[in-house]
Parts: sequence; C-alpha cells; structure tokens
Amino acid sequence: MSSSMAPSSLVSNVSAYSQQAKTSNPLAWSDDKILETVYLTHVHTGERYDVESLFNLTSNILKRSTAVADSVASKTGTPVGLVEDRLPLTGYEPPIRKLKHISAQMMSTLPGEHHAHMTTMSILDQLKSHTWDGKAIFALAAFSLEYGNFWHLVQTPSGDTLGRSLATMNRVQSVDKNRQAIADYNSLVKNLLFAVECITELEKLSTKGYEHKDVPALSEAMQEIPVAVYWAIITAIICANHLDLLFGDSDDRYELSNYDVKLASIVSKLKAHLTRSRKHIGELEDYWRRKRVLQTPTEIVEVLKVLVFHNEIQDPLVFDGLNRQMVSIEVFRKKHVLVFISGLDSIRDEIRLLQSIYVGLQEEPRELKGYRKEDFKILWIPIVDDWTLLHKAEFDNLKLEMPWYVVEYFYPLAGIRLIREDLSYKNKPILPVLNPLGRIVNHNAMHMIFVWGIDAFPFRPTDDESLTQKWNWFWAEMKKVYPRLQDLIKGDTFIFIYGGTDPKWTQDFALAIEKIKRHEITRKADAVIEHFHFGKEDKRIVPRFWIGIESLFANMIQKKHKDPTIDEIKSLLCLKQDQPGWVLLSKGPNVKLLGRGDQMYATAVDFEIWKEKVLEKVGFDVAFKEYYERKRREYPVACANMQLANYPSDILDPIYCPDSNCGRSMEIASVSYKCCHGHTHENAEVAPAESGGFVQIEKRS
Repeated sequence: MSSSMAPSSLVSNVSAYSQQAKTSNPLAWSDDKILETVYLTHVHTGERYDVESLFNLTSNILKRSTAVADSVASKTGTPVGLVEDRLPLTGYEPPIRKLKHISAQMMSTLPGEHHAHMTTMSILDQLKSHTWDGKAIFALAAFSLEYGNFWHLVQTPSGDTLGRSLATMNRVQSVDKNRQAIADYNSLVKNLLFAVECITELEKLSTKGYEHKDVPALSEAMQEIPVAVYWAIITAIICANHLDLLFGDSDDRYELSNYDVKLASIVSKLKAHLTRSRKHIGELEDYWRRKRVLQTPTEIVEVLKVLVFHNEIQDPLVFDGLNRQMVSIEVFRKKHVLVFISGLDSIRDEIRLLQSIYVGLQEEPRELKGYRKEDFKILWIPIVDDWTLLHKAEFDNLKLEMPWYVVEYFYPLAGIRLIREDLSYKNKPILPVLNPLGRIVNHNAMHMIFVWGIDAFPFRPTDDESLTQKWNWFWAEMKKVYPRLQDLIKGDTFIFIYGGTDPKWTQDFALAIEKIKRHEITRKADAVIEHFHFGKEDKRIVPRFWIGIESLFANMIQKKHKDPTIDEIKSLLCLKQDQPGWVLLSKGPNVKLLGRGDQMYATAVDFEIWKEKVLEKVGFDVAFKEYYERKRREYPVACANMQLANYPSDILDPIYCPDSNCGRSMEIASVSYKCCHGHTHENAEVAPAESGGFVQIEKRS
C-alpha cells in the first residue's frame, strides 16, 4: 500500500527547500511566506491539461468513499448510490504512472511537518507547468487511489475471494475499531475535496476574460490560489500518512485537527471569494444583457425597463404626476421620452425648466417640424444609492411638483451601471431624449433646453445647431460695424440691443432695463443683464449695418432654395421702419426675442407684475418672453413696411409675410409687396423710385 522509502529523485528535487523546512513549521508561516516559496516552482507555459476529466473521476471516488465512511462511522448504512457522479470526457485516459508516482511519494513521506513540506514542494516541482488547479487536482487524484481503494474493499462481498483477500491485506476488517477517528478523518477529506472544488471553479472563471474592475473578487481570489493549492497538497499528504487511522492504529505523528483548522480557514476565504465573484459576474452579465438592449433597441418600453427595473418585475409601474396614481410603463409605448435623470439635491431649477417644457408641449402649435407634441413624455429617474427616511421625504416633496411621470423605487436601481456608464450620468442632472424605437437621439438635451426652452422642440442636436446658427447673420453684420460687441455677448449674460430714432423712447427703455438689472429678484435669480443702444457711441455704424443687412436679404431672395434665416431678416427689416424702435433680447449669442420697441418697453415697465415668474420660469428670458407675448396681444396690429435701397427691381419673386401667424405670400403691385393677413385694406401709397431704385414693401393687418 505504501513504499518503504521515498524515491531517489525526491532528494534532488527538494534539496533547495530542505534546510529551510527542517528549521520551520509551515503551520506557523504567514501566507506571504508560503506564496513566495510556492511561486518559485511555477512556470507559465500556457499549456492546459485535461484536468477536468481527472477531477471528475477523483470527485466520484472521494464522494462515494466518504459516503461509505460516513455509513461506517455512524452505522446508518447511507445509500452510496445517491451520490451523483461527474462524467469524464469520453475516451479519457488518466496519467496513471504520474499519479502512482506522486501517490508513492505521499505514502512514503517521513514523520514531521518539515518532511510533509518537502514532499509538497517536490510535487509542485513535478507539476510546475500545470495550472494551479491542475496541481491541486493531481495531488488529490493521487491520494484518492489509496483512499478509494480502501473504502472499496470495505464493501467487498463475502463471496468475492480475491476481494476478501485484498481486504485482509489492507486490514479493512479492523475498520470498526475507531469510528470517531474515521469521522474526523472523513471530515478532513471532505474539506479537502471542497477546497479543490473551489480552486477549480475560481480557475475556470478566471479563464473567461473578466476584467479586474468588473469582478474584483476574482482577482483577489487568484492572488490567494497558490497558497490554497499548497495547503490542499500538504493536506493530501497528511491524509495519506494517516490512512492507518482507518484500521485502528493510533499514531500521533501529526495533529489532524491543525490541518483541519487551517484548511477550514482556506475554504472559508475561497467560498467568500467565490460567492462575491458569482455575484459580480451575475451583475456583469445582467449589465451586458441590458447594454445589448440599449445598443440595439427596438422599442422604447424595453429600453426603459432595462434602465430601471429588475428582471423579476413583470409589469413595471411608474407614478403619473398629473393624475397622482401608479400606471403601467406601457404609457410610453410609441412615444418620445425625455428622461430626466438626477439626484434629489439642488434640482429646483431643472424642475422649473421642465415645467415650462411640459406646458409648452400642451400649447399650440400641436405639430411642429413633423412631430406631434402630444407624443412627447417626460420621465424622472431619481438616482439614490441608499434610501433613507430623509431621502424618501425629499423625494415625495419633489414628486408633488412634477406633473409628468416619475420612477418610484426604494431599492438598488437595476440599470444604475448602464445609466452611469452608457448614459454618462456623473451625479449632475442630464436629459437624454429617446425616440419610440428606444434609440437615443440626444444624449443630453438639458443645456439646449436651458438655452432655448420649448423652441428646442423636438430636442435633437440638429435643433440646437439650427437655433444657434439662426442668428449668425445678425452677429456677423453687427460685429463688422462694432467689433467690441463680441465681449458683450460672452457667457450667459442677458443683453438688450436696441435702436431707433426716438430719443425719449431710447432713454426710457434704458432706465426701465436698469431698474430690472438692479432689482432684488434679478439678483436672486443670478441673472446678469446688460443693454446696448446701437449707434449711441457712433452714429456712423447704423447705416453701414443696415446696408449690410439689406444686401444680405437681396442676395437671399434671389436664391432658388430658401434660406431658413430669411424670415428673421425680414422681421428685422420690417421693425427698422417702426416707431419708436426695435429691441433684440439675447442670452449670450443666443437670440431669444426680437420685438417692437413700444411693446418691449411696456414689458420692461411692468416688471413688478411679472417679476415672480423669473424664479418660477427658470430664466429671465423665459419670463420676459411670456409676458411680452401677452402684452403684444393688447396692441392693435399695425401695418409694417420695409424699404430696401438698391434692390434689383427686375427680380419680382414672391416675398412671404414674416408674421409667424400669417406667412402668406405678399401681393405684388408694380414693384411693391404687401400682405394684410388675408384681409382687404386700402393700399398704401407706393413711394416713387429714386436714383438707384428702391422698393417699398408694405404689410397691413
């Protein structure tokens, strides 16, 4: 059953470790010292042996053997047939010569921990090109040859003469002498098998290419695997040296309990790593599944599900802020969704902004740029990592301010990694826009909505670009005659640019803006307001500016394809002739409003009436524009006229009314254009052409 002495090769293989081993007990060594010692034997070759089949056979042997041992120790007669066998690959041939050689080394190891250590190092040296789990499996398989053989002979039928003779030779007839020793021994073997199972599973997971940041527990486990392999091998050697305990001999060469405690500690660590690794891998695979849905979406509802809800929730619900009730997520099917993602802190400005968008989606026109406003919904996904009572209270308060839909949850958000990594949520509010197919048409519309409000509808990046470029012509001509304007329109400063021929109006308008600028509400809203009287410093720049604008218009009107900026140019040219003047309101370089001087002045003078709206409407410009539109409707509609110097009079293309509520083609009479918005009025006199020619275009309402 065992050799009387160690093979001669053992001496040469372990000579490098013998001196250290004789003076030390590995049970007293630190894990770092064992790792340093063990790692010297390992060679990375990249080769992989079929250790899985060998482990399956070994596992079958040990599980059935320990089942027999349990039945003997407890006299319960546990049915061994209930043990589930692992199947090796078809045609697998175990490396029997190597296994027998290692088994002989184990059985012939001399007493003393230092000898067990030397044999362990020798075995590791022989298996240096194997993977770490392969080393442990080979040692365990070598041990199973003797252990499995012993318990198999215990079950030899009385009629099997050869079997009974072998049983007698192996002294199995004495197995009942010390049942407690068998139970303790068997417990150690079970722990050994379980330790190797953990090692093999961790090694298998490590070959699947998971990154450290995704499965950190697996990386940590692989740091400890060499130490675990060492203790697995030395424990197998200790068990091989204690086979005599099974037939009643008492030999205290080793304390089995010491190794049982050490192995139990190793198993505990491996189990913890394995549990965490499985959890991380489960989360990672769930993230990949959700990411595939986001990358190749087919329906908006499915995308919202992977962003928010756990797999076990069959019919997800969201809170309807308008009706104050929970509704199915199906309300978003075939809809465009503005997904408001934020924490709970400091989002009042964003809420007020979205309230203005929500209202804008209900207003006329109902359809714009080929999209129906009613097809656009807003959904808030609050991001809270750890819900407390204070968080829940704040969430409830915020929710009451929202007439749109809200995700209501108080557990870890299923798609939080998707939101942070794929939607780029960095703890600051964002507003991705998703179409009915679930595709992201704008990764973050928050900034463009802050700048343009509902004018940004339907909130595509191209809408931002077109709005930004819409007034480039104005700034280009203005900077030609007044380069210093570039400094005034930097940042988010609100600037009123105004011009006209009535000195009283320009003075009154400037005073009204100064009052607004210094008002407490304005300071509270952090609104920086400036005003610029065009031509006040140098009157010579005024005609140069208008000549540039008229030339630009003359060039555009002759183009075959309509330039989208032509309507704004027409509006400005019409306002040029109005009394008392014209006003343009801009936020930085983004033009928000162009209007008649008297109506703009009336709006500014009434600031005390609408000042609270500055805080409610998220922006001075939004509040100003809203009140201006209301004030404008109180004024009688006056006819507008437009004069163009040096206009090419032989080009009689139609010109359309710049009024947003009209848009009809102006009637052509001689070389005059007029539009009365569908009503018939007496024509105004047409001014005669002067030298060089000009056309007076009149619009009546």
